[in-house]
Amino acid sequence: MLQNDTTIPNQTAADVIRPLIISDSRTIQRFYSPLRHLLFGFEAQDIPCCIVVPPDSQIELNFWPGIEIIEYPTWRFPLFYRQNRLRLLSQVERFKPTIVHCFGTATAPLAKAVGCTFNIPVVLTANSAGQSLLRRWRIRNGFSAVITPSNRIAELFKNRNPRIAPLVRQINTGTFVDETCACFSRQGQIPSMIVVSDFLRFDDLEPFLNAIRHLVIDGYEFLVVLMGDGPAEEDIRKFIHAVGLANTVNISPQMRPLRAVFRGADIFVQPCVTERFDPAMLEAAGAGIAIVADKSNADDFLLNNVTAVLFDNRDELSIYSALQKFLDDREFAKSTASAAQNHLRGSHSVSSMVDNLLTIYSQAASAFFASH
Repeated sequence: MLQNDTTIPNQTAADVIRPLIISDSRTIQRFYSPLRHLLFGFEAQDIPCCIVVPPDSQIELNFWPGIEIIEYPTWRFPLFYRQNRLRLLSQVERFKPTIVHCFGTATAPLAKAVGCTFNIPVVLTANSAGQSLLRRWRIRNGFSAVITPSNRIAELFKNRNPRIAPLVRQINTGTFVDETCACFSRQGQIPSMIVVSDFLRFDDLEPFLNAIRHLVIDGYEFLVVLMGDGPAEEDIRKFIHAVGLANTVNISPQMRPLRAVFRGADIFVQPCVTERFDPAMLEAAGAGIAIVADKSNADDFLLNNVTAVLFDNRDELSIYSALQKFLDDREFAKSTASAAQNHLRGSHSVSSMVDNLLTIYSQAASAFFASH
Protein backbone atom coordinates (compact mmCIF):
# COMPACT_ATOMS: atom_id res chain seq x y z
CA MET A 1 0.00 0.00 0.00
CA LEU A 2 1.20 3.53 -0.76
CA GLN A 3 2.54 5.63 2.07
CA ASN A 4 2.57 9.43 2.25
CA ASP A 5 6.36 9.54 1.97
CA THR A 6 6.43 7.72 -1.38
CA THR A 7 9.10 9.34 -3.55
CA ILE A 8 10.33 9.11 -7.12
CA PRO A 9 14.07 8.35 -7.47
CA ASN A 10 16.13 11.54 -7.68
CA GLN A 11 17.96 10.31 -10.78
CA THR A 12 14.97 11.50 -12.78
CA ALA A 13 14.78 14.92 -11.17
CA ALA A 14 16.31 17.17 -13.80
CA ASP A 15 17.37 15.13 -16.85
CA VAL A 16 14.45 12.75 -17.52
CA ILE A 17 11.01 14.36 -17.77
CA ARG A 18 7.83 12.35 -17.22
CA PRO A 19 4.92 14.78 -16.80
CA LEU A 20 1.67 13.81 -15.10
CA ILE A 21 -1.11 16.14 -16.31
CA ILE A 22 -4.16 16.54 -14.06
CA SER A 23 -7.27 18.32 -15.33
CA ASP A 24 -11.05 18.54 -14.95
CA SER A 25 -13.94 18.01 -17.39
CA ARG A 26 -14.81 21.69 -17.85
CA THR A 27 -11.22 22.70 -18.57
CA ILE A 28 -10.78 19.87 -21.06
CA GLN A 29 -13.98 20.82 -22.88
CA ARG A 30 -12.98 24.50 -23.05
CA PHE A 31 -9.30 23.96 -23.84
CA TYR A 32 -9.52 20.72 -25.77
CA SER A 33 -7.51 21.98 -28.75
CA PRO A 34 -4.49 23.31 -26.78
CA LEU A 35 -4.37 20.12 -24.70
CA ARG A 36 -4.64 18.00 -27.84
CA HIS A 37 -1.74 19.89 -29.44
CA LEU A 38 0.33 19.55 -26.26
CA LEU A 39 -0.16 15.78 -26.14
CA PHE A 40 0.72 15.50 -29.83
CA GLY A 41 3.85 17.54 -29.13
CA PHE A 42 4.86 15.21 -26.31
CA GLU A 43 4.37 12.20 -28.55
CA ALA A 44 6.41 13.79 -31.34
CA GLN A 45 9.33 14.32 -28.96
CA ASP A 46 8.93 10.90 -27.26
CA ILE A 47 8.12 12.44 -23.89
CA PRO A 48 6.40 9.85 -21.66
CA CYS A 49 3.17 11.43 -20.43
CA CYS A 50 0.19 10.43 -18.32
CA ILE A 51 -3.04 12.41 -17.96
CA VAL A 52 -5.57 12.17 -15.11
CA VAL A 53 -9.12 13.12 -16.12
CA PRO A 54 -12.68 12.48 -14.87
CA PRO A 55 -14.68 9.71 -16.59
CA ASP A 56 -17.02 12.31 -18.12
CA SER A 57 -14.24 14.41 -19.70
CA GLN A 58 -15.10 13.22 -23.25
CA ILE A 59 -11.43 12.77 -24.01
CA GLU A 60 -10.71 10.06 -26.58
CA LEU A 61 -9.16 7.22 -24.59
CA ASN A 62 -7.54 5.60 -27.62
CA PHE A 63 -6.65 8.75 -29.56
CA TRP A 64 -3.07 9.02 -28.27
CA PRO A 65 -1.49 5.54 -28.20
CA GLY A 66 1.63 6.85 -26.47
CA ILE A 67 -0.24 8.71 -23.72
CA GLU A 68 -1.42 6.87 -20.61
CA ILE A 69 -4.86 8.01 -19.42
CA ILE A 70 -6.11 7.53 -15.85
CA GLU A 71 -9.78 8.18 -15.09
CA TYR A 72 -10.39 9.61 -11.63
CA PRO A 73 -12.52 9.15 -9.60
CA THR A 74 -13.42 5.59 -10.52
CA TRP A 75 -16.44 5.53 -8.20
CA ARG A 76 -18.48 8.74 -7.87
CA PHE A 77 -19.63 8.29 -4.29
CA PRO A 78 -18.26 10.16 -1.25
CA LEU A 79 -17.95 6.91 0.68
CA PHE A 80 -15.36 5.71 -1.84
CA TYR A 81 -13.08 8.76 -1.49
CA ARG A 82 -10.27 6.76 0.16
CA GLN A 83 -10.53 3.88 -2.34
CA ASN A 84 -10.52 6.32 -5.27
CA ARG A 85 -7.47 8.14 -3.98
CA LEU A 86 -5.51 4.95 -3.25
CA ARG A 87 -6.35 3.58 -6.69
CA LEU A 88 -5.18 6.82 -8.32
CA LEU A 89 -1.91 6.91 -6.39
CA SER A 90 -1.24 3.28 -7.22
CA GLN A 91 -1.68 3.97 -10.93
CA VAL A 92 0.46 7.11 -10.73
CA GLU A 93 3.19 5.20 -8.90
CA ARG A 94 3.42 2.73 -11.78
CA PHE A 95 3.89 5.62 -14.23
CA LYS A 96 6.68 7.16 -12.11
CA PRO A 97 6.18 10.86 -12.93
CA THR A 98 8.90 13.42 -12.32
CA ILE A 99 6.58 16.44 -12.35
CA VAL A 100 2.86 17.17 -11.95
CA HIS A 101 1.23 19.63 -14.36
CA CYS A 102 -2.09 20.98 -13.12
CA PHE A 103 -3.93 22.03 -16.29
CA GLY A 104 -6.51 24.52 -14.98
CA THR A 105 -7.00 25.70 -11.40
CA ALA A 106 -9.98 23.47 -10.54
CA THR A 107 -7.79 20.46 -9.75
CA ALA A 108 -5.12 22.39 -7.82
CA PRO A 109 -5.74 20.58 -4.48
CA LEU A 110 -5.48 17.15 -6.12
CA ALA A 111 -2.36 18.10 -8.08
CA LYS A 112 -0.63 19.38 -4.96
CA ALA A 113 -1.62 16.26 -3.01
CA VAL A 114 -0.13 14.01 -5.70
CA GLY A 115 3.04 16.10 -5.84
CA CYS A 116 3.39 15.95 -2.07
CA THR A 117 2.82 12.20 -1.98
CA PHE A 118 5.56 11.50 -4.51
CA ASN A 119 7.81 14.40 -3.48
CA ILE A 120 7.94 15.94 -6.97
CA PRO A 121 7.32 19.53 -8.18
CA VAL A 122 3.95 20.80 -9.33
CA VAL A 123 3.35 23.45 -12.00
CA LEU A 124 0.03 25.11 -12.80
CA THR A 125 -1.46 26.37 -16.07
CA ALA A 126 -3.86 29.25 -15.39
CA ASN A 127 -5.92 30.04 -18.50
CA SER A 128 -7.89 32.82 -16.84
CA ALA A 129 -7.02 35.89 -14.80
CA GLY A 130 -10.41 35.84 -13.06
CA GLN A 131 -10.27 33.73 -9.92
CA SER A 132 -12.65 33.43 -6.99
CA LEU A 133 -11.30 33.96 -3.48
CA LEU A 134 -11.40 30.19 -2.93
CA ARG A 135 -9.36 29.55 -6.07
CA ARG A 136 -6.84 32.22 -5.10
CA TRP A 137 -6.43 30.59 -1.70
CA ARG A 138 -5.93 27.17 -3.31
CA ILE A 139 -3.16 28.34 -5.63
CA ARG A 140 -1.30 30.68 -3.31
CA ASN A 141 1.31 28.03 -2.46
CA GLY A 142 2.53 24.59 -3.42
CA PHE A 143 3.51 25.36 -7.03
CA SER A 144 6.97 25.65 -8.57
CA ALA A 145 5.69 27.66 -11.56
CA VAL A 146 2.45 29.21 -12.81
CA ILE A 147 2.10 29.19 -16.60
CA THR A 148 -0.18 31.61 -18.47
CA PRO A 149 -1.00 31.60 -22.22
CA SER A 150 -0.69 35.35 -22.81
CA ASN A 151 1.15 38.40 -21.44
CA ARG A 152 -2.14 40.12 -20.62
CA ILE A 153 -3.29 37.23 -18.44
CA ALA A 154 0.17 37.05 -16.86
CA GLU A 155 0.08 40.70 -15.82
CA LEU A 156 -3.48 40.47 -14.47
CA PHE A 157 -2.57 37.29 -12.63
CA LYS A 158 0.48 38.90 -11.02
CA ASN A 159 -1.51 41.93 -9.88
CA ARG A 160 -4.24 39.80 -8.32
CA ASN A 161 -1.93 37.16 -6.88
CA PRO A 162 1.16 39.11 -5.76
CA ARG A 163 2.28 36.34 -3.45
CA ILE A 164 3.08 34.03 -6.36
CA ALA A 165 3.88 36.68 -8.97
CA PRO A 166 7.60 35.64 -9.15
CA LEU A 167 6.52 32.16 -10.24
CA VAL A 168 4.47 33.33 -13.24
CA ARG A 169 5.79 32.27 -16.66
CA GLN A 170 4.21 32.98 -20.04
CA ILE A 171 4.17 30.49 -22.91
CA ASN A 172 2.39 31.07 -26.21
CA THR A 173 -0.18 28.35 -26.82
CA GLY A 174 0.86 26.29 -29.82
CA THR A 175 -1.36 25.49 -32.78
CA PHE A 176 -1.13 24.21 -36.32
CA VAL A 177 -1.77 26.67 -39.15
CA ASP A 178 -3.54 25.67 -42.36
CA GLU A 179 -1.72 26.18 -45.65
CA THR A 180 -4.82 27.84 -47.13
CA CYS A 181 -6.86 30.80 -45.91
CA ALA A 182 -10.56 29.95 -45.46
CA CYS A 183 -11.83 33.54 -45.34
CA PHE A 184 -14.10 34.30 -48.32
CA SER A 185 -12.49 31.47 -50.29
CA ARG A 186 -15.75 30.03 -51.63
CA GLN A 187 -17.09 31.95 -54.59
CA GLY A 188 -20.82 32.71 -54.58
CA GLN A 189 -21.36 31.60 -50.97
CA ILE A 190 -23.19 33.85 -48.52
CA PRO A 191 -20.76 35.18 -45.86
CA SER A 192 -20.85 33.28 -42.58
CA MET A 193 -19.91 34.23 -39.03
CA ILE A 194 -19.25 31.96 -36.05
CA VAL A 195 -19.46 32.79 -32.36
CA VAL A 196 -18.34 30.27 -29.72
CA SER A 197 -19.87 31.10 -26.34
CA ASP A 198 -20.84 29.73 -22.94
CA PHE A 199 -24.16 31.62 -23.12
CA LEU A 200 -23.74 32.62 -19.48
CA ARG A 201 -25.61 35.94 -19.72
CA PHE A 202 -27.89 37.36 -22.37
CA ASP A 203 -26.46 40.84 -21.73
CA ASP A 204 -23.08 39.67 -23.03
CA LEU A 205 -24.52 38.90 -26.47
CA GLU A 206 -27.29 41.51 -26.74
CA PRO A 207 -25.11 44.31 -28.24
CA PHE A 208 -23.76 41.90 -30.85
CA LEU A 209 -27.24 40.63 -31.73
CA ASN A 210 -28.51 44.20 -32.06
CA ALA A 211 -25.61 45.01 -34.38
CA ILE A 212 -26.52 41.95 -36.47
CA ARG A 213 -30.14 43.11 -36.60
CA HIS A 214 -29.12 46.53 -37.92
CA LEU A 215 -26.86 44.99 -40.55
CA VAL A 216 -29.78 42.88 -41.79
CA ILE A 217 -32.06 45.95 -41.84
CA ASP A 218 -29.43 47.76 -43.93
CA GLY A 219 -29.55 45.00 -46.53
CA TYR A 220 -26.50 42.86 -45.72
CA GLU A 221 -26.83 39.14 -46.37
CA PHE A 222 -24.96 36.66 -44.20
CA LEU A 223 -25.43 33.76 -41.80
CA VAL A 224 -24.48 33.61 -38.12
CA VAL A 225 -23.87 30.45 -36.08
CA LEU A 226 -23.92 30.80 -32.28
CA MET A 227 -22.10 27.69 -31.10
CA GLY A 228 -22.40 26.58 -27.48
CA ASP A 229 -24.89 26.18 -24.67
CA GLY A 230 -25.61 27.71 -21.29
CA PRO A 231 -28.18 29.31 -18.99
CA ALA A 232 -28.90 32.26 -21.32
CA GLU A 233 -29.70 30.11 -24.37
CA GLU A 234 -33.48 30.37 -23.97
CA ASP A 235 -33.35 34.19 -23.69
CA ILE A 236 -31.15 34.34 -26.78
CA ARG A 237 -33.58 32.17 -28.75
CA LYS A 238 -36.52 34.35 -27.70
CA PHE A 239 -34.69 37.52 -28.77
CA ILE A 240 -33.72 36.05 -32.15
CA HIS A 241 -37.33 35.21 -32.94
CA ALA A 242 -38.72 38.45 -31.51
CA VAL A 243 -36.58 40.68 -33.76
CA GLY A 244 -36.89 38.56 -36.89
CA LEU A 245 -33.41 37.04 -37.01
CA ALA A 246 -34.53 33.41 -37.18
CA ASN A 247 -33.41 33.10 -40.82
CA THR A 248 -30.03 34.71 -40.11
CA VAL A 249 -28.91 33.43 -36.71
CA ASN A 250 -28.73 29.73 -35.81
CA ILE A 251 -27.80 28.16 -32.47
CA SER A 252 -25.77 24.96 -32.47
CA PRO A 253 -24.04 22.84 -29.81
CA GLN A 254 -20.28 23.15 -29.87
CA MET A 255 -18.73 20.65 -32.25
CA ARG A 256 -15.28 19.10 -32.33
CA PRO A 257 -12.87 19.50 -33.89
CA LEU A 258 -13.52 23.23 -34.17
CA ARG A 259 -10.93 23.59 -36.92
CA ALA A 260 -13.11 21.59 -39.33
CA VAL A 261 -16.05 23.91 -38.60
CA PHE A 262 -13.98 27.07 -39.02
CA ARG A 263 -12.71 25.97 -42.42
CA GLY A 264 -16.23 26.45 -43.75
CA ALA A 265 -16.69 29.96 -42.30
CA ASP A 266 -15.47 33.48 -43.10
CA ILE A 267 -15.54 35.51 -39.86
CA PHE A 268 -15.02 34.58 -36.20
CA VAL A 269 -16.59 36.93 -33.63
CA GLN A 270 -15.67 37.16 -29.96
CA PRO A 271 -18.52 39.35 -28.66
CA CYS A 272 -17.43 39.69 -25.02
CA VAL A 273 -14.39 39.34 -22.79
CA THR A 274 -14.24 36.91 -19.89
CA GLU A 275 -10.60 37.51 -18.85
CA ARG A 276 -9.60 34.07 -20.03
CA PHE A 277 -7.67 32.82 -22.99
CA ASP A 278 -9.92 31.89 -25.92
CA PRO A 279 -8.57 28.75 -27.66
CA ALA A 280 -11.43 28.88 -30.18
CA MET A 281 -10.07 32.18 -31.48
CA LEU A 282 -6.64 30.62 -31.92
CA GLU A 283 -8.17 27.75 -33.89
CA ALA A 284 -10.15 30.22 -36.00
CA ALA A 285 -6.99 32.17 -36.81
CA GLY A 286 -5.18 28.95 -37.68
CA ALA A 287 -7.94 28.06 -40.15
CA GLY A 288 -7.59 31.48 -41.78
CA ILE A 289 -10.89 33.17 -41.04
CA ALA A 290 -11.05 36.88 -40.22
CA ILE A 291 -11.38 37.79 -36.54
CA VAL A 292 -13.58 40.46 -34.98
CA ALA A 293 -13.08 40.74 -31.23
CA ASP A 294 -13.55 42.89 -28.16
CA LYS A 295 -10.63 45.32 -27.77
CA SER A 296 -10.11 44.14 -24.16
CA ASN A 297 -9.44 40.54 -25.22
CA ALA A 298 -6.70 38.51 -23.56
CA ASP A 299 -4.98 37.32 -26.75
CA ASP A 300 -1.66 38.96 -27.57
CA PHE A 301 -1.67 38.19 -31.31
CA LEU A 302 -4.69 40.39 -32.09
CA LEU A 303 -3.61 43.75 -33.52
CA ASN A 304 -6.34 46.14 -34.66
CA ASN A 305 -6.63 46.41 -38.46
CA VAL A 306 -3.60 44.13 -38.84
CA THR A 307 -4.50 40.63 -37.61
CA ALA A 308 -8.08 41.47 -36.57
CA VAL A 309 -10.64 44.24 -36.21
CA LEU A 310 -11.39 45.20 -32.61
CA PHE A 311 -14.46 46.86 -31.11
CA ASP A 312 -16.01 48.03 -27.84
CA ASN A 313 -18.23 45.14 -26.75
CA ARG A 314 -20.82 47.44 -25.13
CA ASP A 315 -21.16 49.73 -28.14
CA GLU A 316 -23.54 48.41 -30.81
CA LEU A 317 -22.26 50.94 -33.36
CA SER A 318 -18.67 49.86 -32.72
CA ILE A 319 -19.60 46.22 -33.31
CA TYR A 320 -21.65 47.16 -36.39
CA SER A 321 -18.73 49.11 -37.88
CA ALA A 322 -16.24 46.31 -37.24
CA LEU A 323 -18.41 43.68 -38.94
CA GLN A 324 -19.25 46.09 -41.76
CA LYS A 325 -15.53 46.51 -42.55
CA PHE A 326 -15.19 42.84 -43.41
CA LEU A 327 -18.52 42.55 -45.21
CA ASP A 328 -17.76 45.60 -47.39
CA ASP A 329 -14.11 44.78 -48.09
CA ARG A 330 -13.46 41.08 -48.50
CA GLU A 331 -9.86 41.62 -49.59
CA PHE A 332 -9.20 43.45 -46.32
CA ALA A 333 -10.78 40.55 -44.43
CA LYS A 334 -8.56 38.08 -46.27
CA SER A 335 -5.44 40.15 -45.57
CA THR A 336 -6.09 40.27 -41.81
CA ALA A 337 -6.80 36.53 -41.77
CA SER A 338 -3.54 35.81 -43.63
CA ALA A 339 -1.61 38.17 -41.33
CA ALA A 340 -2.95 36.32 -38.29
CA GLN A 341 -1.89 32.99 -39.80
CA ASN A 342 1.62 34.31 -40.46
CA HIS A 343 1.85 35.58 -36.88
CA LEU A 344 0.85 32.17 -35.53
CA ARG A 345 3.41 30.42 -37.71
CA GLY A 346 6.16 32.55 -36.21
CA SER A 347 5.09 32.74 -32.58
CA HIS A 348 2.65 29.92 -31.79
CA SER A 349 4.16 26.71 -33.12
CA VAL A 350 3.46 23.49 -31.22
CA SER A 351 7.16 22.59 -31.14
CA SER A 352 8.07 25.93 -29.51
CA MET A 353 5.30 25.51 -26.94
CA VAL A 354 6.56 22.05 -25.99
CA ASP A 355 10.21 23.17 -25.88
CA ASN A 356 9.38 26.12 -23.62
CA LEU A 357 7.26 23.93 -21.38
CA LEU A 358 10.02 21.32 -21.07
CA THR A 359 12.41 24.11 -20.07
CA ILE A 360 10.04 25.18 -17.31
CA TYR A 361 9.68 21.55 -16.21
CA SER A 362 13.47 21.17 -15.98
CA GLN A 363 13.91 24.45 -14.10
CA ALA A 364 11.11 23.59 -11.68
CA ALA A 365 12.54 20.12 -11.04
CA SER A 366 16.08 21.42 -10.51
CA ALA A 367 14.93 24.12 -8.07
CA PHE A 368 12.59 21.74 -6.26
CA PHE A 369 15.12 18.97 -5.67
CA ALA A 370 17.84 21.47 -4.77
CA SER A 371 15.65 22.77 -1.94
CA HIS A 372 14.58 19.34 -0.64
